[in-house]
Amino acid sequence: MVVPCAVTDHVEPHKGDRDRFWNRAMWQPACAWHHDVIKQTLEVMFAKGEIVVADLWLDSAVAVRLTLAELPVDVGVGGGQKSMPPSSGPAF
Repeated sequence: MVVPCAVTDHVEPHKGDRDRFWNRAMWQPACAWHHDVIKQTLEVMFAKGEIVVADLWLDSAVAVRLTLAELPVDVGVGGGQKSMPPSSGPAF
């Protein structure tokens, strides 16, 4: 499914730095769920030094693993079934 972009995300948190804020090479489109759930988890991991800037992209392997772990339902064949209980954090 393709949906319009809800959020333009700054891949690396800009923390008020105007140059980072306006660096369009570090912008990525995101739906609200990815921005509010997955990206926030990635930013906490980044702040703790657990991942690098490249992992903050929503198509990175880390982000994809988090997305698959946090999806609320199985979207595969016979969709609609709970795929797994919500995780308490990334399963690495």
